[in-house]
Amino acid sequence: MMKNNESTKKTLPYHHGNLKEALLQTALEIIDSEGLDTITLRDLTQRLGTSRSAVYRHFTSKEVLILGVIEKGYEQLNLLFTPIFQDRTHTVVERFDAMGRAYLNFAIEHPNLYRLLFGEMYRKEREEICDYKDETLATGLYALIGLLIEAQEEGIIVCENPIVQAATVWASIHGLASLLIDGHLLMSDNLEEIYRYSQNVLLKGLC
Repeated sequence: MMKNNESTKKTLPYHHGNLKEALLQTALEIIDSEGLDTITLRDLTQRLGTSRSAVYRHFTSKEVLILGVIEKGYEQLNLLFTPIFQDRTHTVVERFDAMGRAYLNFAIEHPNLYRLLFGEMYRKEREEICDYKDETLATGLYALIGLLIEAQEEGIIVCENPIVQAATVWASIHGLASLLIDGHLLMSDNLEEIYRYSQNVLLKGLC
């Protein structure tokens, strides 16, 4: 299931366009493939073929750059999950299943980025830049809440606070994903069975 992306340190001359966006995208790709500790502003200048002064006009430090990468990472997650939740050509249960699979696949295929987005290291900084109370900034979360409201209306789950239910769903799938990528559960051969069982248990618990 997991895809290995080998990174090559090529110099990609930067000619024009949005330098800030290019820096963020390149930094995200480096973190994704090589890990957070490998990234430096100096390396970015070499890869993009730009000057350090140009980089510092947009990001005064590595930490500021990382915060930008976190924002971009969450934007990508929203783009991944929101369409799944809102696709009414599939049933609520089908979308619920697709959500879990997409979340697990993202964690397995992008463990370094996943740890950056949900790990402890930048927790306080994430709280400052990522406002989960703002529906326009957390479209994936609110699409999940909308899906759970649909499930309530169809009598699939109990009519209780959908925000609490969404947090419970997220905690469950996040826990499974974290255990997988950190090697605490060596269960790749039984992943499908465990995933199906956990989703069934979760749905029954919401009934």
